[in-house]
Amino acid sequence: MKQSFDPEHFFKTLLQKNVTVTRKQQNQTIWHWLLLVLFGLLAIGNVTQQVVLIALFTVIVALVKGPLMIIWGVIYSALIAFFPPFALILSLLFFFINLGAVVKSWRISLTSAYFYLLPIAISLLKHYWQPSHSLAIAALVVLSILGLHVLLEWLYTHDSLSRMLAWRIISAPYALILLLIPNRWLPKKRSYKIKRK
Repeated sequence: MKQSFDPEHFFKTLLQKNVTVTRKQQNQTIWHWLLLVLFGLLAIGNVTQQVVLIALFTVIVALVKGPLMIIWGVIYSALIAFFPPFALILSLLFFFINLGAVVKSWRISLTSAYFYLLPIAISLLKHYWQPSHSLAIAALVVLSILGLHVLLEWLYTHDSLSRMLAWRIISAPYALILLLIPNRWLPKKRSYKIKRK
């Protein structure tokens, strides 16, 4: 019995035989170590130092993302102004893209929560414990850094790149602020009633 030619299988096997893709170990990159160092700084700092460091993260991300958001907002507004049916199509498209991103990034969201919430818990422990427990706090900081290392290794096994992961974790406070701003500080629409004489 003669087999039919399958081009997909042919090119896939040809690529596997002739092309080797080597990816640098993600736990040896500068981004991996940067995340561990920043986490260590957050863990050993007091609440004021933590707030300053998180504010610095937010400012850096805003400087990078802010101009891009303004440019994208202008393009989006122009598309909707000239072609109103695009509003529904683009809104549906972005809804499905964002929904897919949330589903794919649940592991990164858990790691981001660990990255920010555990240092806050450690600083609360330092505040309420007596200074005689400083060795226990130091051991807790070391264990939490090792825990972050294990979490990052887990993410690398799920095809995460250290550079992208570092950016996503550092930009988490900025994303949280963007979620909170529209509900609280945007002006509400006023309804005007016409008075009849």
